[in-house]
Amino acid sequence: MMNSKELGFVTLRVSLALVFLYFAFMQLSDPGSWSSFVPERFKVSGISANNIVLLNGFVELVLGMFLIIGLYTRFASLILGIHLIGIAFSIGFNPLGVRDFGLALATISVFLFGPDRYTLDYRLAKKTPLKQP
Repeated sequence: MMNSKELGFVTLRVSLALVFLYFAFMQLSDPGSWSSFVPERFKVSGISANNIVLLNGFVELVLGMFLIIGLYTRFASLILGIHLIGIAFSIGFNPLGVRDFGLALATISVFLFGPDRYTLDYRLAKKTPLKQP
């Protein structure tokens, strides 16, 4: 049985993962509508804005899946949190930037908490098998 503290950790990790997965799917399905969000400093790298969006969507997809299943939980949440802080600062001090900064800090919280007992990381560290139904 899960206590409220464990439920809070799991809810935080999974809900943030779902946010990242949503944006990953949106970017991968229509990179053109997201290319205007790519900062100018990245456009001079020789890679098109659409390709940057696709790369970003792929990374968010992989790391979001890691968060869902709890594999490399700390790594995924740290990278996603730092990434979202960068997005928040590039958007600036407006409602979207403040929201993204709050989500970034929540993602960093997952990093600080570490794997909960419902992650693959925890199971692998304890070497406990998953229960069969």
